Amino acid sequence: MQQKWERVYTWGIISVGLVLGAAAIVSAVRQYALTDMGGYLRQTLYLTLICAVCRSLPVFLSNNKAMDLSVISILMTYLTMGTAQAITVFTLSTLLIFSFNEQGEKRFVCIYNSSPVKTLFNVGSVVIPIAISGFACSLTGWQAGEFVYPQVLLVTAIFAILAFLVNALIMMGLFSMIDGLSRYEAVHMLVGLIPNVLPVMPLGYVMALFLRQENGMLLVLFMLLPLLLARHGWKLYVDSINQQQRLVDALNVSMEARDPYTSGHAKRVSEYAMVIAREMGLNSREIYSIQRGALLHDVGKVGVSDTVLLKPGVLTPEEREHIETHPVVGANITAQVKFDAEIIDMVRHHHERYDGTGYPDKLKGEEISQNARILAVADTLDAMLSDRPYRKGMEQEKALRLIQEASGTQFDPRMVDALMRAMRRKAEEERRIA
Repeated sequence: MQQKWERVYTWGIISVGLVLGAAAIVSAVRQYALTDMGGYLRQTLYLTLICAVCRSLPVFLSNNKAMDLSVISILMTYLTMGTAQAITVFTLSTLLIFSFNEQGEKRFVCIYNSSPVKTLFNVGSVVIPIAISGFACSLTGWQAGEFVYPQVLLVTAIFAILAFLVNALIMMGLFSMIDGLSRYEAVHMLVGLIPNVLPVMPLGYVMALFLRQENGMLLVLFMLLPLLLARHGWKLYVDSINQQQRLVDALNVSMEARDPYTSGHAKRVSEYAMVIAREMGLNSREIYSIQRGALLHDVGKVGVSDTVLLKPGVLTPEEREHIETHPVVGANITAQVKFDAEIIDMVRHHHERYDGTGYPDKLKGEEISQNARILAVADTLDAMLSDRPYRKGMEQEKALRLIQEASGTQFDPRMVDALMRAMRRKAEEERRIA
């Protein structure tokens, strides 16, 4: 049933996008017949080429998510030529875009060797916001090419913000069907994308002003070059983050290959830790840092011998001392790989106790970083719930009760309270659904 609605949604967006795209092209052709065809056509082709270049050089934020500068060219086209031409430019640029696929087989990707459904959906997801935003701006009485203050500034803001919101809603609708995107994740994604649209308004507006000047096309090109250079710098940064993430994944795979009983442990711990962090109202940067630290928290166990790590019974004092070295080993590994100080701290101190009896440094209370205190609760919860060679995993109710009993001694009471609130809310939601 879910796949059926996913297809209906996808083809609905595609159908509306195709209708709007075709209507816009017809309108643009009609406009050419009523104006100086040479100049109008030359400007349209120029803007189409700029849009294609911007779309061909995206910055990948993750494996499946990217951002590009094409929204600047769309806003510039809308302000100077109108809604139909903005849709036409974006639609025609689809025929020219290409990108170098760095994931897997190295090859150039373009419309001619990509999924037609994906290509058409991507076109529809932008064409529809352009049409809706253009219609909303037309209600103000503004006409394309009119740079009368302050009306043109209002139109610029309305078009950019509304187009962003509609496009984000379309994409979140798809992600919710494919990935089960929750309401919180949808809002978090929307808020996280807001900084991407704020610089667009002044840049698109200034480029539109330049385009109206003599030799405007050349001026726009000169202004675009620094943006593409900045894009390259940002891409290098994103690539370094992705490289670190691949290293995290590789380290976790190597750990889980040694100890099959902990398979998925790091991922589950990161999910519990993020639940606590969100409940405490931490910001997205702090949550991201906690997620990465949780994924790496047991990396130091690569230095623990298999005889100790995989022992099915109770450890001897010497074996216990040996395994308790893993936070220090893990901190040294993450420091050598140049992870952030916050992550190194989490790896080193996730076995510290609130009362100061933990290891390796016997820190107490607020001496332990907030992130490490969150991780301690999440790590213990998953350890209790998971099966081990020498015992079965506990029932969740019992594990939560034991964590509550350790509040103020092993754990920070604030982190325990946040976990309990989140788990109660989750249980209530599950009861309502049932």
